[in-house]
Amino acid sequence: MPPIHAPPHSILPTTNAPSFKSFRSAESSRPSNATFCSSTSIPAMGPKPSPPFKVMIIGAGVGGLFMGLCLERAGIDYVILERMPQFQIPRTTIQLSSNTLRTIEQLGLLEEVMAIAKPVSVITLRKHNMSVVGKLEATYVKERYGHYSCIVQRTEFLQILISRMPVNKILWGRYVLDIVNGDAGVQCRCANGSVEQADILVGADGAHSAVRQNLYKILQEKNQLPKSDMEPLKVAINAIVGITDPLDPERYPAVGAKFSDVNIVIGKNSPHTLWLSPTSGNRVAWSVGGALVTPEGRNDANFKQSEFGPEAIDAACVLIEDLEIPWGGTMADLIASTQRDYIKKLMVEEKHYKTWHHGRTVLIGEACHKFVPFSGQGAEQAILDVIALTNLLYRVVDNPSHQDFCIAFEAYQAQRSTIAKNAVEVSHSMSHLMNAQGLSADLKRKILFNLPAFIMNSSVDKIQVRPLLDFLPPVEDRGSKKSVKVPASS
Repeated sequence: MPPIHAPPHSILPTTNAPSFKSFRSAESSRPSNATFCSSTSIPAMGPKPSPPFKVMIIGAGVGGLFMGLCLERAGIDYVILERMPQFQIPRTTIQLSSNTLRTIEQLGLLEEVMAIAKPVSVITLRKHNMSVVGKLEATYVKERYGHYSCIVQRTEFLQILISRMPVNKILWGRYVLDIVNGDAGVQCRCANGSVEQADILVGADGAHSAVRQNLYKILQEKNQLPKSDMEPLKVAINAIVGITDPLDPERYPAVGAKFSDVNIVIGKNSPHTLWLSPTSGNRVAWSVGGALVTPEGRNDANFKQSEFGPEAIDAACVLIEDLEIPWGGTMADLIASTQRDYIKKLMVEEKHYKTWHHGRTVLIGEACHKFVPFSGQGAEQAILDVIALTNLLYRVVDNPSHQDFCIAFEAYQAQRSTIAKNAVEVSHSMSHLMNAQGLSADLKRKILFNLPAFIMNSSVDKIQVRPLLDFLPPVEDRGSKKSVKVPASS
């Protein structure tokens, strides 16, 4: 996976930018009555003839870039600020399912995304000796829900999104220092001296979101922040993740197969659980969760970047290198085939926040709901956030007031918060079950991986929303089991 370097953008002139003080105190001259369109009066399909307002997005990850692309198609002005000076190679994979692939198809990206994806055929649970405990079949989902569940390398997916937006819409090297959230709009001052402003701000900057930190500081000063939102992210376990270089299909037949047979290996009297997922390009995405080396001085404070340095990565690799893998050999073989830059050790954190917006600022993705990585829910739920929020912003009429945006944000949280919270809770339970030791955990895992098909189908049927963007031509809901109704957007 060769690195890609996005062209650096020149620093925007700031001589005409209003001062932070005047911007904060400015009052909008627009009408204060809400002019938000209801779900029964959706505007005509197609992009806006002229941009009605401007959106500033902080963070060029899955959520931020997908948001930018949706706004591009909606005809709404936007800019994405990313703190890194150039495109960074993510060293992880994402999972996409029918719930998001239908919108990806609507955007005209499905063929390109599927070219870099590997559909999942089965999830196999194994004991440490490689004996099979049970299997969850997955190929049936295409007939039932319209699309396979797929494993996609994050890098290639982000590159596709970037390629569909004008280069001047993504500003690299914009480390945000200060945010002003006023009645007339938002303004960000960056470390390089530039000042960016827009009508609203979308925080898509991840689990340790600076936008959320700024927002919560304001609410805490006003005594309006729920106590649970003041608490730090919950650390579940440690994990080490990596993606191999292309492997020899003769030595590892699983990498050359059309479908990905995902393997989960539970250690015997060991705190380590191994996940192996063949991906496109004859690679294997691997992760090991459990009691690994913890960095000195770790305090789990909110908004702290919880990654580890090279020494901790090397120490963790030593701990797991003797773990056996289903294709013969041990983890030492996969580690030897993985570049050190493609190995990351992290604290596995999770949390659902109660506060998603205030004033003209709104949060999406892991800025408001953090998932454990094994769940495959992080990117999927971020995209679902984007679909809901973009549809609501599209319904905001021209010349919107401060109250119009507040109503749209409130409707967005009402539509998405409960669903996201349930997803966090389910992913927590699954992660705990997969990493727990003892006879009770063994029995529960065996039951789960051998459930009758009708029980599994009933559970998955309930979460098949498969939403669409309101302003683009719809695509067919192909599954034999039609999607459930998405909660009203207003």
